Amino acid sequence: MMKIKTFGLLMIILLSGCSSLPFNQNQTHTIIDWVDFVKLNGNMYTSDWGIVLKNENNVAEEVGEVSFTVDEFVTDPGYRTKDGDAAFLDIGTKLYRVNGFGTDELIAVADDTRVNGYKLYIQDQFRSSMIKLYDEIPKGKVNSIGLYHDNESKPYKTLTGKDINKFIKLLDDGVDSPNYSPYMKNGDPLYYLMVFNTDDPIGYSFSIADDSQNVFFHPDGTRIVDNEIRDTINE
Repeated sequence: MMKIKTFGLLMIILLSGCSSLPFNQNQTHTIIDWVDFVKLNGNMYTSDWGIVLKNENNVAEEVGEVSFTVDEFVTDPGYRTKDGDAAFLDIGTKLYRVNGFGTDELIAVADDTRVNGYKLYIQDQFRSSMIKLYDEIPKGKVNSIGLYHDNESKPYKTLTGKDINKFIKLLDDGVDSPNYSPYMKNGDPLYYLMVFNTDDPIGYSFSIADDSQNVFFHPDGTRIVDNEIRDTINE
């Protein structure tokens, strides 16, 4: 989400349908801090890093396109979003249906920095039915785990077979450490993306990081994983 510095009392206005707006507004200014949304057929969708497209072939037909980009152009806090509006997507960006989902649930847009070249947007009311936490993943149904560098669309390594079980066991056996602060003396931690794939057309993604002292991820809070996992996440 783009961050805009404002001064005064910050009010968070939550959106629901066409009668409200997806932004944070300063009480004394009209600068708006938009969430990454797009609106189609009366439905509001917001982007989500937690789900990714399993395969680019799961993108189906075009269902719409962006006709107006509100960021930097809309300063009226009373503005009502309309079909075709998006926070940051360029005008003309195509919107696509995802196989296995209705257009009132999930849509995709091309983005070569996301897994398999697409960014997914979840319809706001449908979001509550999606997997959000690591422990909610049906691990017995995971048939591959893709490991990705940040902002790359293709995995540098894919785990299958017994390697899946070994990797998941290392994650599950980690020690929950909610107060852990990453070791920063050697610079920022190295971040990777883990994508858990089942037979569904979408995968479930979580970041995992190595700060040179520990490897950790965030199933809910912070969990430190045995350093043995480095043998897997390293190329």
